[in-house]
Amino acid sequence: MRMMDRFVGKTVVITGSGDMGIAAAARFIEEGANVVLADLSEEALNSCEKELTAKGLDVSKVKTVVCDVRKIEDCYKVTKFAREHFEKIDVLVTTAGILKHSPVEDMPEEDWSCVLDVNLTGTFHSVKATVPVMKAQKYGRIVLISSLGGRKGRPGVAVNYAASKAGVVGLTMALAEELGAWNITVNSIAPGPLRGKLARSQGPEAQERLNAGIPLKRIGELDEVASAIAFLASDESAWTTGEVLDINGGLQY
Repeated sequence: MRMMDRFVGKTVVITGSGDMGIAAAARFIEEGANVVLADLSEEALNSCEKELTAKGLDVSKVKTVVCDVRKIEDCYKVTKFAREHFEKIDVLVTTAGILKHSPVEDMPEEDWSCVLDVNLTGTFHSVKATVPVMKAQKYGRIVLISSLGGRKGRPGVAVNYAASKAGVVGLTMALAEELGAWNITVNSIAPGPLRGKLARSQGPEAQERLNAGIPLKRIGELDEVASAIAFLASDESAWTTGEVLDINGGLQY
């Protein structure tokens, strides 16, 4: 049973409007939050709003803003935008990320840099721009998105993606230590394979092979990750910080 009012009166900023960003936004909307969605693509943001509306959700308290997380000035713009519309920022969730997979010997330098710039530096920028607001409030919940690929080697996970997501784990622990005095918690989610657009693009045989390798015999649902994000963003986790919550059906073990 869902607790439907944990985020009433609170403002949540979510970077990225892909599968996970949409799932997280839907969960926060259901629980009464004001939501600011930030993404590089205005088209993606418009599509996200349509998808949320199609789910039957009230998007009247959802605002969208174009942001390239690789640029710190864009992240400050998001912070300013959120405060102009909702006065404060209670929660930051960083789902913005990309992947460019290839074997290490074939990986172009630009692919290494691009993935690190978005997944790791973009996360740093988002946090850096948000922390002054949270410090002034003496309150904040930060949920960073890592990955099973940043926790252990996985077939098909390239070194750039793994390094970027491992870096997010390090950020999580360092930020938790640094920001705890201001009542700001910092935690991370590390999902395994999820039933998003990428999984749906694979054939039935590939999905069956993937399912067979997972102890729980299925890939994860986006709603399951959104539930974990909501928990770490809520006051139910007020004494939890610096943690990485692995959600992978047992794949890590």
